[in-house]
Amino acid sequence: MAKYTIGTIIYENRVRRKITQEELSYGVCTPATLSKIENGIQMPRRKIFEALMQRLGLQTQYYFVPLSSEEMERSNLEYRITRKLSLEEYDYAGLLEQYKRCGAGMDHMEKQFYQYASALLLLGASDKLERGTELLLEAIHYTIPDFSMETMHKCTSLTFLEITIINNIAINYRKLGRREEAKQMLLFLKEYLESKDIDLEEKAKIYPMILFNLSNWVGVEGRNELAYELCTTGIDFCITHGKLTLFPMLIFNKGYSLAKMNRLDEAIPYFHQACTIFEALKDNERAKLCRKEILDSFSVKV
Repeated sequence: MAKYTIGTIIYENRVRRKITQEELSYGVCTPATLSKIENGIQMPRRKIFEALMQRLGLQTQYYFVPLSSEEMERSNLEYRITRKLSLEEYDYAGLLEQYKRCGAGMDHMEKQFYQYASALLLLGASDKLERGTELLLEAIHYTIPDFSMETMHKCTSLTFLEITIINNIAINYRKLGRREEAKQMLLFLKEYLESKDIDLEEKAKIYPMILFNLSNWVGVEGRNELAYELCTTGIDFCITHGKLTLFPMLIFNKGYSLAKMNRLDEAIPYFHQACTIFEALKDNERAKLCRKEILDSFSVKV
């Protein structure tokens, strides 16, 4: 009988992190299945493998897991859909239909991705905010069946997709007027990403966005010092890890927080930096919008 070494990697990292089989496998597979995987008796399917590794804070690309032709096709489609989402392009309905129809029926992990992508497709193409939020909640319940505002702090290990879904639920809650719930969700994700051993590449995809959104939301509440601190944390993270997408937005928010604290002289250099970086990134439209906001709010021409 073949002995699969990937199980040893999962077992050793789970024990080192003091995570039980029940905690790690919750919503992903049964503890019995995880035991078989750890003992090298069973090779996990692609989505189960990715979920277990991500919950342990491990990268998946360094480990070989044999894929069926169906899993390979779905993996490629998932990559293409995710790429379009990162570019805010919502013309992937055909790809999503292929994802649903390729091979045999989807397992529950694949259904979660399908539901998540369906929700963002609906939200990106219409104003059906409540229905889109319902779909996101259905998506998170595939792997965290009891997820709610009251139970989310019990989540001890999350996949990147679970983090992404929760982040999108929070954004929608904010738009629906459920501001305090939205803020608490993002504060939970912030604490989770800062305290857990999570793959840096995965963290870099969402951590700056969470800090940016939080800085906006607490700034609206007049908590400008906290907004300033959140922006500083995000800027330092972007510099350390070379992540530029949200870098100028965080710099702008840092300047805005200073200006709202009546420290305009300190804010102006940050406004200049943000606009210059936007232009360097060839995002002239955002630079123009920032300059207008600065002029309208503080009567300063940058």
